[in-house]
Amino acid sequence: MKLEFIYGKYRYDYFVEFLERKSLTLIVRPDLRIIVRAPKEVTLAEIEKFLAKKWSWMEKQLAEFRKYKKPVELERRYVSGESYFYLGRQYLLEVRSAKRDLVRLERNKIVIFTTKSLRNSEHNGRLFNEWLDGRRWSVFKRQFIKAFGEFNYKTIPQLKIRAMKRRWGSCSRDGRVVALNPDLIKAPTEAIYYVCLHELCHINNPTHNQQFYDLLESKMPEWREIKNSLEVNFG
Repeated sequence: MKLEFIYGKYRYDYFVEFLERKSLTLIVRPDLRIIVRAPKEVTLAEIEKFLAKKWSWMEKQLAEFRKYKKPVELERRYVSGESYFYLGRQYLLEVRSAKRDLVRLERNKIVIFTTKSLRNSEHNGRLFNEWLDGRRWSVFKRQFIKAFGEFNYKTIPQLKIRAMKRRWGSCSRDGRVVALNPDLIKAPTEAIYYVCLHELCHINNPTHNQQFYDLLESKMPEWREIKNSLEVNFG
């Protein structure tokens, strides 16, 4: 949930993530995103009071991160030390010399085994993205088929992967095609499953009307928490 906090002459956009927890926590990320993690029963008034108490610390954190914030995101070079999100977890990239090209997960790392120079960004990038494309199709298809099983539709829509600036997924007007944003691979599988459910609910409900939300609620009662987490952490 995205909200606005006003403190004197200052205005801040912040995100609230309601969770099963006992206390409020404030997070300021290097990208200047402000996140409040709160117990489900906490009111917005209590959150605003909490932010007012934390204002001085929050502003210091923002000022510090502004010093180092780049105007544009640095270009990926696919060399050891970079980090990437995959299925909700952040992994360090490590590049190793090998007798054959390969990419695989090893605990908290994504390892590129390369037959070329360790700093050959073009080759490393091709290996990494081919591996990630394969993972996308495997993960997305599995979650899509699982979600489709929740409905009584006679024909399963065609699944596509398509880059989208402002949406995680889309469903064609005739319900024959569902497209998923490739960036969804960064999010946990429960978030991917939620987006699949959301788009499949659109087959008979093209707009976000009450009937649509009633159907979504019946398929996934906790969808709001999952959607909020998806937007806060990966949006």
